[in-house]
Amino acid sequence: MDVPLVEPAITAASTPSGLSSAEASRRLLNFGPNRVVEERVQPLARVMAHFWAPVPWMLEATIALQVTIGERLEALMIATLLLLNVGLGVFQENRANAALALLKQRLVLKVQVKRDGAWVEAPAADLVPGDIVQASLSVVPADLRIIAGTVLLDQSMLTGESIPAEAEPGKIAYAGALVRRGEATAEVVATGARTYFGRAAELVRIAHVESSEQQAVLGVVRNLTIVNFAIVIGMVAYAHAIGMSTTRIIPLVLTALLSAVPVALPATFTLAATLGAKALALKGVLLTRLSALHEAAMIDVLCADKTGTLTANELIVSAVLPVKEGWS
Repeated sequence: MDVPLVEPAITAASTPSGLSSAEASRRLLNFGPNRVVEERVQPLARVMAHFWAPVPWMLEATIALQVTIGERLEALMIATLLLLNVGLGVFQENRANAALALLKQRLVLKVQVKRDGAWVEAPAADLVPGDIVQASLSVVPADLRIIAGTVLLDQSMLTGESIPAEAEPGKIAYAGALVRRGEATAEVVATGARTYFGRAAELVRIAHVESSEQQAVLGVVRNLTIVNFAIVIGMVAYAHAIGMSTTRIIPLVLTALLSAVPVALPATFTLAATLGAKALALKGVLLTRLSALHEAAMIDVLCADKTGTLTANELIVSAVLPVKEGWS
């Protein structure tokens, strides 16, 4: 079913000769590069984020309790385990991000754009609303309004429609669509996050959900804590009953609380996710976050549009059956 797309939010008047270089530079400062904004995280902040989450909090609390009761060797061992978890996570993320950066460099899109009255080749990221471009056999670099010519557009990634549609003068070609046939001159009407594709990508970027890994670990800890608190209350009541001093009760209570923290569980999750990420990488799947593997494993219902997602978006002949005598 063909899903109707909304008109771009930005329209920009232009001339047949295109924009001047000075005007294009001014608009580039105003509208920004023609790319979906990626959240830039400083390396130090990325590392520190691994220490600021419910799972590391448990290890950090355990370290504090061990130091409190004077068990410095045990605290050092748990700190080493925490650093190992963080190191594995940072290492895997850096490898995945480096691979993605290399892929992006190889996939830089070039377009023919009219600047100062002449056609020049420029990166798609430099396009601004009002630019005049050539749309040919490639990926549509921005939301375009066809001015002259006709192209056959495959917009299945946006509409789910597997059959390409003709785009004539006055029609909109959306960023990310594929030009299957033809060539046209078009005006850029929206770029970057203001395109139809960019607005959808921005919604995905700002969506935040709690990690299923954290839910699983915290669920285990919560249940153990409830049981352990009941035991601690009974121990304290018994200690008072037999006349044990407070200085002897406190270390006993801290030791009991420490037993409720599954210290090795976060390391197990991290190691399992690292091995899983390595296995997926051998099959061509890159994980930018280790927790993504656990989150995928916790999916109960997966809703996906089949066209171009679960299928190759290609109409092919799968079999040929000869007509037998007597068939109508």
